[in-house]
Amino acid sequence: MIARLILTTLALTAVDTGLPVQNTGSTQKNSEIADSNSAQESGPVKSHAPTPRVQNAIADDLTKSPPELVSSQDTYSAEFSAMVELFPSYSPRAVPITGGMHIVGSDTMGPLLANIGISYQVVYPDVKVNIDQGGSSKGINALKNGGCDMASVSRDLSTKEIDEISKATGKQVFVVPIARGATCVFVNADNPIVGFTKEQCNGLVSITHAMTEAPIMRWNELDPSSPLGTTFPILYVPRMTSGTLQLFIDWCMPGEQITTIGRYTEPGPSSVVNACCAYPTAVGISGYANRQPRARCIALSNGAGQPFVTPTVTTIGDGTYPLARTLNLVFVATDAQHIPEPTIEFLRFALSEDGQDLAAETGNIPMDANALPGFLGTPVKGVWQ
Repeated sequence: MIARLILTTLALTAVDTGLPVQNTGSTQKNSEIADSNSAQESGPVKSHAPTPRVQNAIADDLTKSPPELVSSQDTYSAEFSAMVELFPSYSPRAVPITGGMHIVGSDTMGPLLANIGISYQVVYPDVKVNIDQGGSSKGINALKNGGCDMASVSRDLSTKEIDEISKATGKQVFVVPIARGATCVFVNADNPIVGFTKEQCNGLVSITHAMTEAPIMRWNELDPSSPLGTTFPILYVPRMTSGTLQLFIDWCMPGEQITTIGRYTEPGPSSVVNACCAYPTAVGISGYANRQPRARCIALSNGAGQPFVTPTVTTIGDGTYPLARTLNLVFVATDAQHIPEPTIEFLRFALSEDGQDLAAETGNIPMDANALPGFLGTPVKGVWQ
């Protein structure tokens, strides 16, 4: 495959892929806060945590959940290979593509798009692919203002957002999923917490706590047997323009604001997970592709009495994990018959065996090969050409 032959020598040295790095920013403050909290006397514990019967049910649900197909240390699996091989191969055009492709938006999609861009430029050396991150909302605004060819958005667009883009540009809006992922709640690998309900997430993150009687301020309010006791769960989140964070907000605290006592906004999704690797008391909101060996994605439940579901290839793919999502490229055109050729060609490459190979190698989940957009045309004998 084109992508597999060149990724090792080019991609990781040419771009910031968002891989784990030593976090020297705001997360240093956490150890001081945690030490201070652990010295506090234990006060009355609010009954936010599941009862022992519910905890046993959680454990049973997790045992019955589909097995984790991709571990934090092995992002590319045999299951991914089987999915990737269902996509058409990519054959370069006889008349090469030239010009530029400017994509603005999702931090989560940054590593994937950077690697696709590098591989695409090897096929078409006269094309310059520019990937600008900053969050899904930044991408949507850039598309409305004519500031990019495509926006990368790591969540579904609302009907309002699509209408606003169409009104601003006077064109039709096209949304093309190029990979699958999920918003995940991360904790330190040594933290034994099994999972959170939607209500617990609301009480933990929102000071207005519309779904709970009182805000959740201690680990033993989430789990009475937690070895972290009365320490604060310190929250680490990406910037507010993040589609990853927006999906979490829409799920457990629509109309509310994140106003917890201990919260740090990190510059990117990888540094959120870095904090969870480093600090036992940390809770992080980040993407599935950013998982690491020293942090753990916990199970989530859509509400009290609902099953707890762990994010896996299976549960993300079939949508049973509550915060499963598609990773989308969004663009505008007069209609499907007038989509610019460079846009079609880039999307064909992204939705080829090479492009989906890169989706898997960056920790994401390939798309469904049976759901390719009709405007891309029909592969000939399994080849885009």
